[in-house]
Amino acid sequence: MRRAYLLAFSNDLGTTESVKACLETMPEVLTWRYDMTNAFYIISECSADLLCGSFKSRIKSNGRFIISEIGANKQGWLTEGSWHLINNKFPMPEKQ
Repeated sequence: MRRAYLLAFSNDLGTTESVKACLETMPEVLTWRYDMTNAFYIISECSADLLCGSFKSRIKSNGRFIISEIGANKQGWLTEGSWHLINNKFPMPEKQ
């Protein structure tokens, strides 16, 4: 079952580009989205524990981070594309 997660990280973990590059190497990550500083939305069929272990083994940093499942009790001010990914577990189709 696909799940939506929020990855939030400290500045000392690395740059947005280094975190993005790390996520790209993780087979556990089906897709991801970035539109806020120091945060990624991740879609995966794996547990947060497994994602955390895989991420930590690849990032090569002692910076802090959290990977937390996004449940039904949520609210915020996000883009339409981000809400679509979180609620539907796949990216919003391209407008033609």
